[in-house]
Amino acid sequence: MFTTRFSFAHQEVDDILPQTASVVVFNAQSADQITALRPRHVTAVQGFAPVVHALTAAGIRVVQDVNEDFDAAIVLLPKSKSLARDMTAKAAACVKGGVVLVDGQKSDGIDSVLKDLKRVVSLGPILSKAHGKISWFDADADLSAWRSAPIDLGDGFQTVAGVFSADGVDPASALLAKHVAVVARGVGADLGSGWGYLTRNILAVADVKTLFAIEADFDAHMIAQKNCVDARVQFCWDDVAKWAPPKPLDFVVSNPPFHTFGQADPKIGIGFIQTAARILGPSGQFLMVANRHLPYEETLEQCFQMVSELDGTPKFKVFLAARPRKSKR
Repeated sequence: MFTTRFSFAHQEVDDILPQTASVVVFNAQSADQITALRPRHVTAVQGFAPVVHALTAAGIRVVQDVNEDFDAAIVLLPKSKSLARDMTAKAAACVKGGVVLVDGQKSDGIDSVLKDLKRVVSLGPILSKAHGKISWFDADADLSAWRSAPIDLGDGFQTVAGVFSADGVDPASALLAKHVAVVARGVGADLGSGWGYLTRNILAVADVKTLFAIEADFDAHMIAQKNCVDARVQFCWDDVAKWAPPKPLDFVVSNPPFHTFGQADPKIGIGFIQTAARILGPSGQFLMVANRHLPYEETLEQCFQMVSELDGTPKFKVFLAARPRKSKR
C-alpha cells in the first residue's frame, strides 16, 4: 500500500516531501490511502464519482483536472499503462521545482512504468515494500510524449485512455444494442453509459423523447458528449446508486460494470438493478446485459414482477424485466 511505502521512503530519504508542501495526488481511491500525507495541503485528481464523494466528505479537495502549480505530485498507478503514462506526464507538468513520486503495486505494472521512466528521467532510489514499489524524479523532465491522445474508433466515436472498453465496442454492449428498440420509448436512462455507444444506439429509436446518460467516470462522461450530439440526451456525471430522475422513467437500459479499479465486484451490477427498479414507473421496463457467470437472476426476481432472458450467447445474457416491485423501490 502507498501509505506503507511512503512512510518507508520518508525514513530512508530525509525530507523527501516537506510537511509545508502543496501536493497533488493522481488516482487516490480512498481517504485512508493518503492519510500519511497529512498535514500537508493535498489536492486529489479523481474522476470516479463515488470516490469523489468519499474524498470530499473526508475533507479532501478534489478536482478532475489540474490547471495550477504544486510543490510536488504523487501518481498512484492505475492498471491501464496508457493512463499511467498520461497521469505521470500531467504530474510532471504541474510541479515547479519539486518532485514527482510514482507508486504502485507490482500487479498494477509498477515495474514496467519505472523501467520506462528510467529511459527519460533521472530516477531516484527504487524502494520495495508491501508488494509494490515507490520512486521519484525531479519534475523538470519533459514527459509531453507520454500524454495520451483521443482514440478514434471510427463511425464518429472517440475514446480516451483508461475508460472502459477504450479500444473498441464492448461485445456485451454490441449484443444489447440489437435489442434496445424493445424498450426504448418515452423517457429513459442509460445507466453506466460509458463513452456513449449504447446511448447513441438508444437515441436512434425515434420513440425516445428524453434519455439520461448516467456515468461515474468523468473522462467517459466528457467524451460521450462528443460522441452523442442530440438534443434529447442529458448527460449526468454521478454515482448510479445515488442518482434520481425528475420523475419515474419509462425504461432503463444498462450494461453494468463489475469491476472497480481492476477489482471484480458483482455487487456493482446488483446495485444497478436495484437503482433501475427504484427509478422506473409502475409499468417501466429494464433491459440489461451481463456476463453469463454473474449471479443477477435472484436480484432481478426480487426487484421486478416479470423477468425473462431475451437473448444470450455462451458469454453473455440479455434480460428483459418489467413492473418493478414497489417494496424494492
